[in-house]
Amino acid sequence: MIISVASGKGGTGKTTVAVALAKSISYCQFIDYDVEAPNADLFLKPDIKHINNITIKQPYFLTGLGKSFKACSDFCHYNAVAAIDNKVIFFSELCHGCGGCILVGPEGSVRERDIKIGEIRKGFCPPGINFLMGDLQPGSMRTTAIQNELEKNIDHDNHVIIDCPPGNSCSMVMAVRSSDFCILVTEPTPFGLNDLIISIDVLKNLKIPFGVIVNRFGIGNDEVFKYCRSNNIKILLKIPNDIEIAKYYSQGLSLIDFDSLWKNKFVCIIDEIEKEVSVK
Repeated sequence: MIISVASGKGGTGKTTVAVALAKSISYCQFIDYDVEAPNADLFLKPDIKHINNITIKQPYFLTGLGKSFKACSDFCHYNAVAAIDNKVIFFSELCHGCGGCILVGPEGSVRERDIKIGEIRKGFCPPGINFLMGDLQPGSMRTTAIQNELEKNIDHDNHVIIDCPPGNSCSMVMAVRSSDFCILVTEPTPFGLNDLIISIDVLKNLKIPFGVIVNRFGIGNDEVFKYCRSNNIKILLKIPNDIEIAKYYSQGLSLIDFDSLWKNKFVCIIDEIEKEVSVK
């Protein structure tokens, strides 16, 4: 069973919940899909055994041969190539590595080279958490390319916890699309509710069942609870706005480290999700 943990905005406690779930199961696969700012390793402290570089092919142009590269410019839908006569301006950050320049460019005047866009790191956390994380190269925008590599490593025969990137863009959709159930983490504030509603719409379109965990319970107002009640959305758990929890978090410790009673609460959530997923 694959459980993704997502949030409509950053800073709601998504990683806090994902890590607590993994530590409660103890034997599972944990994947940090937030490749632009991965941080689950700070809390799970995995022993990293393998680091795989992820690369894409990008063209380079032999402009000294006097050939025109206008065909490359015309072909590129992402405007990564600007050609004037035999001169080329190449915007590498826009290139998707499709190989089109090799196909349509002047023969022998366009070559390709490997460009590193990030890494996949694999490790282990006792007693039985297989850990994976993607880490995007600074300056690269190939978020989904890293996520595609992570997706290839999903262990469908195991419990899998996916820590999604925040927001509701393509990278969030990539992270949740393989999940059997998604936990949406929100906070009881107007911003929290607004982004929660957007996330719910995304999951409904993807036909992925979901439930809500409210973090920092005690701040803001009760509008999140009213919305969930009126729309028959299950609130799985409320995590209080507790300074002691924040102190543990700042030291790289989890809810389970803060109080072992949280483990039973997350185990109950997992059991509840398993029942709902099996019924569907």
